[in-house]
This record gives sequence, C-alpha cells and structure tokens, in this order.
Amino acid sequence: MGIAVLLLLVVVPSMTTAATTVRTFTASNYLVETPALATLPPVTIGAHAGQRFVGAPGYAAAGTQGSSPGLQGVTVTLAACRFRCTDNYRPASSAAIAAGHYAERVTFTVTQPASTGTATGFDVEVAVHLTTGWFFGSGYFSTGRATRAVASTITLRFFVDLGTTAPTVTAVEVSVNSCLSTAGCP
Repeated sequence: MGIAVLLLLVVVPSMTTAATTVRTFTASNYLVETPALATLPPVTIGAHAGQRFVGAPGYAAAGTQGSSPGLQGVTVTLAACRFRCTDNYRPASSAAIAAGHYAERVTFTVTQPASTGTATGFDVEVAVHLTTGWFFGSGYFSTGRATRAVASTITLRFFVDLGTTAPTVTAVEVSVNSCLSTAGCP
C-alpha cells in the first residue's frame, strides 16, 4: 500500500498556484487548482479567438518580466477610462508581434475603481497548446483608476504570438492572480 501511494505522488505532481480565476476553454487533462484568496482581482475572463495580423499591430508589452524564471514582473497601468474603453497588449518582455504572424487573443473585463478608489495589481497567464507544442504569455497589470467618481470597465485584449505557421489550437488555459501591489507581481 505504501509503495502504491508513493507511486501516485510521483505520477501526479503537486501543484500550487495563487490563481483566483481559472478557465479552460476546451477539455484538458491537466491539473488546475483554484485556491480562494483574501483579495480577488476585479477581472473576468472572456472569450478567446485566433487571429492573423496583416500588419504589425504595435501593441505595448504587458509589463516587464522579472529576472526570476517564475511568475514575477513589473506592472503596466491600464489607461484611465471615463466610461468603457479597450486596451490591447502582448506578453511582458516579448518581441513585438510582426506582420503575418498568428496570435491567440484572450479577452478580459477589468473593473477600474472610481477616481477616489484603490487600484489593484493583477497578472494574467495564458497557455496555448498547439499540435506542435505550447506557447505561453504572461502579463502584469494595475487597474489604475477611472477618471470620474464611479467605476469604469476596460476590455483588455491579450495576444500570444504563435508564429508564422497557421496553428491548430487544441487547448487554451488562462489564469488570473492577485498581485501584492500595483507596482509589481507577485
């Protein structure tokens, strides 16, 4: 019995994450854990879609990846919105998306607090599985604050570059984490 338990621990790796929201868009055999945290980021995961760029979109990087190989980076503050607005980003510290490249777009809805409210830091992780392997994108954000006395909504579109070959996407996994501050994650 003891050997069977030991083998089970070796086969099923232990995973921990600070994810507060996880959405898997298609069937996945991977372990996904969603622990409850004291503070949740004001972010909702929306739809995803593939896209091919005719021209280079010139999207800003979604923060800056830290020196650690783990989830660590400096946030970028979302533009202050009066009502509703849309913002587009590519992963932190990744190269600009070039003309002719394919990308996976994941849409998030972010609630920006009123001008007198408190901004929140959060990160997003997107893993895109193709028939040829995995592509990953990390982004680090601060909600910033709205320009008026009530909250505003931002549609955040995050693009993961998939290269020049037409991809066959088999799964997209997304997680959103709270950051310890609005200046950096974790």
